[in-house]
Formats: sequence, structure tokens, C-alpha cells
Amino acid sequence: MNSFSILIKDIQHIKELAFSLDLSQSGLHVIIGKNGVGKTMLFKGIQNLVTSNTFAKTSNKYIYKESSSIQYTITKDTLTQDYQFVYNKQIETLDFKGEVSEDILKNIYVELPIPFGARFRQFQKIGEADREIRLNIISQNYKKPTSLIDMLNYIYDTNRFDNLKEIRIKKEKYYVIVLENDYYIREDYLSSGEYFIINIYKLIQKKCKLIAIDEIDISLDAMAQVRFVEKLRELSHEYNTKLLFSTHSLALIKTLDENELYYMELNNGICSFENKSYNYIKSLLYGFQDYDKYILTEDEMLKAYMEYILKDVDIFAKYIILPIGGASNTVSLMNINRDKKVFEEQENVCTVLDRDMKKKSAYKNKHDIFFSPFQDIEDECLEIFNKGEFGIFPEQELKEKYNVQRDPTHKDYSKSIWKMLLKHKIKTKYEIFEILSNNREEVEIFKKQLSDFLNNTYR
Repeated sequence: MNSFSILIKDIQHIKELAFSLDLSQSGLHVIIGKNGVGKTMLFKGIQNLVTSNTFAKTSNKYIYKESSSIQYTITKDTLTQDYQFVYNKQIETLDFKGEVSEDILKNIYVELPIPFGARFRQFQKIGEADREIRLNIISQNYKKPTSLIDMLNYIYDTNRFDNLKEIRIKKEKYYVIVLENDYYIREDYLSSGEYFIINIYKLIQKKCKLIAIDEIDISLDAMAQVRFVEKLRELSHEYNTKLLFSTHSLALIKTLDENELYYMELNNGICSFENKSYNYIKSLLYGFQDYDKYILTEDEMLKAYMEYILKDVDIFAKYIILPIGGASNTVSLMNINRDKKVFEEQENVCTVLDRDMKKKSAYKNKHDIFFSPFQDIEDECLEIFNKGEFGIFPEQELKEKYNVQRDPTHKDYSKSIWKMLLKHKIKTKYEIFEILSNNREEVEIFKKQLSDFLNNTYR
């Protein structure tokens, strides 16, 4: 399977939900969004392809209209397969006339939250296998699943899984913790979080192309969530699996790479998915209250610089500077505030971008968009460094003492110089800012813009 697409129409409050995944690339694809935007609808929709009675078992019959449908498009190599489920009034649910390819059925797995998750249907199966599990333990017919033990011990910061054993019965794997005198704890008697992790591990080992998990953070504490996702990322690449999941956990979201994060919204019944930064998502989901003024900016560097130039300014308003990530995301969030009041009234919210954004027509002549005095602070620092204002650093010294290869053409060279100055305590961040700001009229203009904005407190 190379790609997977789903199109849901007119089910419950969803008019249209179109979602696609590139399955040729392993890794994590994480959906974040407010309650009611259609996240669980997406996961139920995916599972419906594999288990066609998903909606009948998890939803009532009143979610449908005459026009309700789900279309799936799946490609493998050059072959494309389409499956169309449509509402059947006689059976009052979605219906499909045909068979889904066995190859698709074994390569897609969906785990829904309590009480509909597939793992909860395994309890009876494990119980029925108990006699054979016991016989295998008595005869020591098991093996040590080192990889799973290491993962569980790491996730829970413990060594209590050291005696975990893997038993194979009719091609199925069962896990138990062996105690003294042939006593044991079956996997289904572990905590719900531990049992959940073991089940996902089993699925990944089967090399499913797509594993989709709704609300992955349920039953896991914050540390376990973070460490589990870290291990999932590794396993997804090892077994060439795409892992799709949703979460509301801020602790988990914070650890994800920006290319893994997708914010889901619902506008007039239409679902949308956009790759967004952690700070963008945090602002929309969790909000910030009790401030008079909000300054949205591109990154932590610009935030630090504004804190520096405002440190001696007498400001009446209580304010916060929020690094959102990228110019487009930052301005987009400010524009959303106009309609949805994520922060405050729009007159109390502004955006600050790097000066190189000033040339873009979308940001020109906007009274609530200000520009830093610098094209890029790290590049500006490099320019000052090359002039010798931080001292003289021969090329050999840079390379041997500071592990920095002088390469003005490399995009990360300015970052490495910035880090070197701070790491080796050649200069503090504020000392660098002071050198960059000396005798620059544009700095004073920028400072006054911020001061005027902050002191004109909205009441």
C-alpha cells in the first residue's frame, strides 16, 4: 500500500471530511483538535473499511442522511482500488456491495477508545488460552522478548518487566510476567496502559502499513505518553509502518516534531487538516487568559530579543509574548483571533516578524504587524562576529576548541556561532543583543512601537 484516502460525507454533523496519508513513508502523523471537530469520526471511518459494522456498533442510526457515504481510495504500486459505502435505508446503516481486498484488511488496524477498542475484545480470547499458557509456563516453553521488555521498562522507568515472557499458541503471541512457583500475571491483568502498549507492539511487529489510534493518551500518565511516542517513532521506521493517532495531551504534543503535527478544524460542517506548530496548537487549544496585551511572534529568538529591549520600559499593561512558529502561522493565528477571540479583542493583539518578511505584500501596511530591526538575529550576530566585535577567533581555534567549522555558505553556520558564544560563555544573550542594538535608529523605532502598543491598554 502506497497511499490511503478517505472521504466522509453527510454523517452526523460532518458534511465533508477528506483525509489522505502517504503510506510509502513511515513515521508519525498526529491529529490534534477541539472536541466535536470529527476526530473520532475519522478513526471510525477508517475502521469501517476493515470492519464494516463499525458505525452500527458504535453509533446510533440517527447519524445518517439519505446522502451519507464513505469513499476509500487505496493505491498499491500502480494499482488503485476504490470502495464506496453508501447509506442503505433498509438496514439503516452504511452498506457496501462487494469484498475488500484481503491485503488491505491485514494492513490496516484501528484502535478506538474505551469501550470500543479492539484490545477489549481480546480478553475472552486470552482467557480461553489460559490452560495452554499455564502448560507452556510449567514446561518453560517460552522466550524472552528483549525488545518489548526494554521498551516497557523504559516507558515506565522500572525493571519490573524483566521476567516478561512470550508464549506462542497457534501463531498467536501471548505475554505473561512469570513469578515464583510457576505463578504468572497474564497481559490482560496488567494495567490498562501496559496492556494497551503490548497490543500496539504486537501490531507493529505484524508490519501493518497503517495503525490508527484514537486518543492514544488514555490510560497513560504524562511520562509514559512521551516515552511511548518516542518508542513508536523508532518502531515505525524499523517496521516501515505509518502511525496515525489523535491526542489532547499537551505533554505529548510538545515532544512531537513539527512535521508530525496536524491541526483539525470544523467550519460549517467541512473538516480541514493543516500542518501547524506546537505553539500554534497550544494557543488555540488551551488559550491564555488574564493578559491585557498579546504579542505573537515567529520564534523564541524574537521573543528573547523583545524581552531584552522592553526590560527597562515602564509598561502598565500585563502582557505575554508567544512564539508561534513561522510567519504564516503567526499571522494566521492573529487573524483567527479577529473572529474567534482566542486571546482578546483584536486591538490588544499584534504580530512581530523578522524584517525579511516586510517585503511580502500580505504583511505590508498592517497596523498590527511590526517588524524586527533585523533580517534574522542569528545572521546579524554572524555579521558582527565576522567583524571581530566578539573577539578574534582563528579558524584552527574555531575547529579544535569550539568544534565549529567555518563555512559562511552553510545555512547553519550562523546558528553554530550563536550557540558557541553562549555555550562557552563568551557572551550572554543580553550582551549579544546589546552589541547588535548599539547606535541603531531602527531599534529605537521598534522599541517605541512595542511600548506604544503595550501602554495603550484595552479596558
